[in-house]
Amino acid sequence: MTDRQPRFLWMLAARAGTLAMGIVASVVVARALPVEGRGTYYMAVAFATTAMALGHLSVEQAQTAMWAQKGRRSSLQANSVPLGMSVGTAAGVLAVGVGVAFQGHGNIPDIWLLVTACCAVPLGMSVLYGTNITVLRDRPQVAGWAMLASGVIQCLCLVVLGVTGLLTVRLVVIVWVISFAVSLAVLVAAGGVTAGRLDLSLARATCGRGLRFHPGSAAGYLLLRSDVFLLNALGGPRDVGIYTLAVTLAELSRLAVDVFAQVTLSRQFDADVADSALVTARIVRFMVLLGMASAVTTVAAVSALITPVYGHAYAEAATVVACLVPGVLLLGAGRPLSSFLLRMRSSRVVVLPSLVALVVNVGLNGVLIPRQGPVGCAVASTVAYLVLVAFQVTYFVRLSGIGWRSLLPTSAEGRRISVEVKRRCGALHTGRCHDLRTGRCAARPVPGRCHPPTAEPWANTNSLQPIPPRQVFRWRSSKPRWRQKEKTSSGEATSKG
Repeated sequence: MTDRQPRFLWMLAARAGTLAMGIVASVVVARALPVEGRGTYYMAVAFATTAMALGHLSVEQAQTAMWAQKGRRSSLQANSVPLGMSVGTAAGVLAVGVGVAFQGHGNIPDIWLLVTACCAVPLGMSVLYGTNITVLRDRPQVAGWAMLASGVIQCLCLVVLGVTGLLTVRLVVIVWVISFAVSLAVLVAAGGVTAGRLDLSLARATCGRGLRFHPGSAAGYLLLRSDVFLLNALGGPRDVGIYTLAVTLAELSRLAVDVFAQVTLSRQFDADVADSALVTARIVRFMVLLGMASAVTTVAAVSALITPVYGHAYAEAATVVACLVPGVLLLGAGRPLSSFLLRMRSSRVVVLPSLVALVVNVGLNGVLIPRQGPVGCAVASTVAYLVLVAFQVTYFVRLSGIGWRSLLPTSAEGRRISVEVKRRCGALHTGRCHDLRTGRCAARPVPGRCHPPTAEPWANTNSLQPIPPRQVFRWRSSKPRWRQKEKTSSGEATSKG
């Protein structure tokens, strides 16, 4: 996987930048709007994203399953954006109709706020299909640019509106819609996906294939977001505001894991089934290690910073994050397993785990939310995620013949990764010099106090051993040219180039 390290690092940087701007935007929203206002905004956005999730017909999963047929790849690429616009428009109109029908029930937001949010459905659907094609084409860097541009525009708009005191719930939703348009424009302009004319025959074939997986996909999304609707109905906008902030912060622990899954997705489809299973197991082991480190870091950082950054009104979110992070880690580590099961083209192994986990999630939420509020909601979600991943591991073991212990990282792998990290951190010192008096690294050598940037026979640049006595190095020009002086027996200095 060495050849993919630059792409992984770029995608990691793009995702990190996007999440950093998302955090800034969430702080602006939390400071400008009351907790109830954040809850109302998020419910409108959740309504639109639910329309995307239930209406996308699992076309991206069908694209993934059909990508193995190389003759269809160009047609799938050209069809992705027009198909997304068509399917998304239908889903958005249907969502508005549902909003009208349920006005006045379950704390549903105002209908005009829902209409504004649903304008993002066709744009988001096109971004979903287009991003999937871009990743399958092994161009994740384009997907990273689109994601980064969307985050930049959204963050800048919210910061400007927040500073000027003009930020309202409706404007937050409008900015969210604009961010999807920016992302789609970058995907097309950067060549990640080509927007062609809609091929109806291929569209029917793609949607037909996707419908086989769609019950599982819809159940998987409802597994992730049904808790928000249940919390809104059984608790209220304030609980939703706290819980959704905790979800946003907990998903920070998936940063490196999701990027690694995207970068290695095409590798799972390059080989035959047996080799793909081995590659999948290796990816899962690395993602478990990566996820554990991310989870510990996220919980510690959120516990320390939640109150100073967001205010005392959101202090409860720290406990919710600690309850959510284990489940988020499991979901991230199970993502390669889901991709492998998709390759097997069996809808049962994709649909059944999500349906069972959804039933568990709804049942536990119904019991725990009235008693413990957002914390109970987080516990129910984590248990449901555990059930989902347990099913995925069982099917993977049964279909691949690889034992479940092969999905767990060994202590040797952990040591090897830690040694590699230390080695790469040590490599950062290359070309720099170590100041013996201050113990720090200087960008330019200091006469008489530094190691040379190139290793001498006696110098150990890794351990940064002290310079032997009676040796002085001088800086002669803009390029490092080291002159060594030694004292002779007569006490005179001689130079050795």
